[in-house]
Amino acid sequence: MIKKRRIIIAKMLIIWVVFFIIDFFLAKLNKSPIFSIPISMYKDGGSTEYYGLGYKVIKYVNLTGNNVAEAEIEKVDFGTWFMSLSQPKH
Repeated sequence: MIKKRRIIIAKMLIIWVVFFIIDFFLAKLNKSPIFSIPISMYKDGGSTEYYGLGYKVIKYVNLTGNNVAEAEIEKVDFGTWFMSLSQPKH
């Protein structure tokens, strides 16, 4: 019985690590995360906060013109749930 619990906990930990690593590398490539849920979107061009299992991803978007299609991703931050939204420095 204890062996089954250890196996289940190990599998859950491996799945969490895979989610974490994939979202981390997507943030480093300035892309939106896959395994995180968008919680809030701001009216500054479309900046979005995503929450994952123990981590947070913030995607900063800047409007370059009047058209929403011209919005470009400036930066993607990766951190804990306590990280706050602040505009990136140029």
